[in-house]
Amino acid sequence: RPHVIDCHAHFVPPEWVMPDSPGSMFELSGYLERQAEAGIDLTVFGNNMIRCPPHLAFLDAAKRYNEFAVELTAKYPGRLLGLASTNPFGGDEFLKEAERAVNEYGLRGFMVNTSVDGEYLDSERAFSFFDLVSRLDVPVFLHPPRLTIGNEKMEIKRLPELVGRPFDTTLTLARMILTGVFERFPRLTIVGAHLGGAITILPGRLDFGHELRDDDSFGVWGSNPLTKPPSAYIGELYVDTMCFHPPAILCAVATLGVDHVVLGSDFPPVHVPLSRSVEIVNRLPLHPRDRRKLLG
Repeated sequence: RPHVIDCHAHFVPPEWVMPDSPGSMFELSGYLERQAEAGIDLTVFGNNMIRCPPHLAFLDAAKRYNEFAVELTAKYPGRLLGLASTNPFGGDEFLKEAERAVNEYGLRGFMVNTSVDGEYLDSERAFSFFDLVSRLDVPVFLHPPRLTIGNEKMEIKRLPELVGRPFDTTLTLARMILTGVFERFPRLTIVGAHLGGAITILPGRLDFGHELRDDDSFGVWGSNPLTKPPSAYIGELYVDTMCFHPPAILCAVATLGVDHVVLGSDFPPVHVPLSRSVEIVNRLPLHPRDRRKLLG
């Protein structure tokens, strides 16, 4: 049996319980039973700030979460692995805490929001964070926030969750690519939640826009910081499989390569059985070797 790693889950400190909190984010014994039943060996978890108590300041929440991530990782070695929490735009205090989380706490990467209060990750205010994680040589898992692009038009059927979040991820990755963030920080390792939104269907569109950038009849492009076509930077990304749509996963594999697609369930809090997330990968029409890579 392959060693199976779920790269997308969310647990929160017990004192963060709120009236609408999914119980699965706190019931560790119940989770570990489901983890074993699904054949998952290791679960990587982090804080997306969606279930954070509103009275907590962002920095205080990040510090508490980092302590919690260390505690849970130590309590369940080989079963749970916590990612550090931070605000990429937060400045020196957040950078100090982020460096402490890796160098002193031993956390192995970060989970950050794709945007914070409408500011996306191509902002120069995030550059100090990207420089730090490049030096620390740890990955960054991008997860959309509670309120996303177009939220004002998504007042029905939980559309911010179903549509807004993958679109927020798509937007931040496209902005990072076209404004040269990956050109500037070539050692960045970025993992996009929810299949990276729609980024894996967009290489051709971003490339033809870049190719026609000097034709102002399509609109003003501005300066070009890229030395490669946008699709080359897309090819450097990693994405998880959390979409429940096998053709979309196959598109990601065809676009990025099987080594850049990782298993992700988003459980907890998404109450879809863990076994279903694993089974979707197991049923993909891929060589068994490639399915093992996706799972591991």
